[in-house]
Amino acid sequence: MLNKQVLLMGLAWWFCVCSSVAQQHNPVILSGTLVTPSEVVQDGFVTVSGNKITDSGSFSGHSPSGVINTDSFVFPGLIDLHDHITWNFLPRWKAGELFNNRYDWQQTIAYKIALDDPHARVFDDRDLACDADRFGEIKAIVGGSTSIVGSLTPTPNTDDNACIKGLARNLDNFAGFDQSVLNKEPLRYEVFPFEMQLTDAAKVRSDLDSGALKAFLIHVSEGKPTDASAAREFRMLLKRNDGFLRPGVSVIHGVALGRNEFDQMKKGGVGLIWSPRSNIELYGATTDVLSAKSAGLKIALAPDWSPSGSDGLLEELKYAATWNASQQPSLAFSDQELVSMATVIPAELAGADKQIGSIQKGLYADLLFIRRGGKKDPYQALLHASPADVRLVMVGGIALYGDPDLMTQLLPGKQLESLDVCGAKKALYMDPQEGLPQTKKSLLEISNSLNAKLAQWGTSIAELAPCHGSNLN
Repeated sequence: MLNKQVLLMGLAWWFCVCSSVAQQHNPVILSGTLVTPSEVVQDGFVTVSGNKITDSGSFSGHSPSGVINTDSFVFPGLIDLHDHITWNFLPRWKAGELFNNRYDWQQTIAYKIALDDPHARVFDDRDLACDADRFGEIKAIVGGSTSIVGSLTPTPNTDDNACIKGLARNLDNFAGFDQSVLNKEPLRYEVFPFEMQLTDAAKVRSDLDSGALKAFLIHVSEGKPTDASAAREFRMLLKRNDGFLRPGVSVIHGVALGRNEFDQMKKGGVGLIWSPRSNIELYGATTDVLSAKSAGLKIALAPDWSPSGSDGLLEELKYAATWNASQQPSLAFSDQELVSMATVIPAELAGADKQIGSIQKGLYADLLFIRRGGKKDPYQALLHASPADVRLVMVGGIALYGDPDLMTQLLPGKQLESLDVCGAKKALYMDPQEGLPQTKKSLLEISNSLNAKLAQWGTSIAELAPCHGSNLN
């Protein structure tokens, strides 16, 4: 059964004969305080028609009829550029020790028993692999994300990962933009770039030059700041994969890098993706983002994965804000900068800022609504939000998750699944592309299938959301 803090309460079903939500083009106007995120628009509204934002601004004291009042701070949907979605059904892993680098913990018996072996056994069954991905996507959405990477990849020469369609945007495999083709997205996510074939590396460089590839996200220098092997990876990146310091490339982690390396990255137009919680839990330290900021790098924030990182970007934002508050003699980032690190900046690093990452006319209607509840500062409201504060998550103009009052207004007559998340009632819409077989399983069915498998290890699936405070413990 699901973690008692995130208890599945049952199923609530509604039916109608209206056309598919994916084909719905009637404009919807939602009111709230807009955080674009570069500016705050009080008494604001956003108009959604089809899958796009068609208008936004301020009512200026006059609200037309037909507006849905959300009583929310309205943000662009959060964009997660560093995750391992298919691992996030697994429970939290406490190693009980700190490691020098990622290769060290990947060789431990404790890791193999707790995570690696059950993950591999689940992936022996393609249906279960799809269930793991769907659970991870739902978990990301509950955590405020509308776009992710690290989702289920196909087995060679197939498109057998089509089950990823329909919920969060899988930027590396199926973003769901108007011209998207399964497994042909212009973003590549590489966990082990030093294991790439030289011919493959050359193709990546060529595709970056031609524009066929807009983003190449690579894990580099993950370990303690003093670890020689982690630091050596940057030199390997320069030599073995000559030419990867170029626009479109972003380094994930970079914990063992310093100002000299960040200056080289800036010169090459390379971005940085920061995952502080997982870094601190595994290595006792995180990336020198103060030096990276001083060097002028674009820095995105991402949770890594839930076994050692955060359950989603909402929790990682809270963790980063707590870390930020501990910096002396002054803060590393402003609240607005932290919010931008989960919205507009990752959109830029993904080469998708013309589609997502901001609230503006013509972009896809990927939106996150956070309960206002008397709060005045929208940035603080997001940085310290609990999972219960998520009023609505919308992807491409479709309400996928949120409070029942908003969900039923936006999806009249649609089939919704009722959840209890951290004591708050929520509704989940699992069938945005109606009729596709892979969207027909409920979260309850997915959870039961994964739990049946995990029972062999005497464990159960992870919670959907953290119902506790994030801190630096």
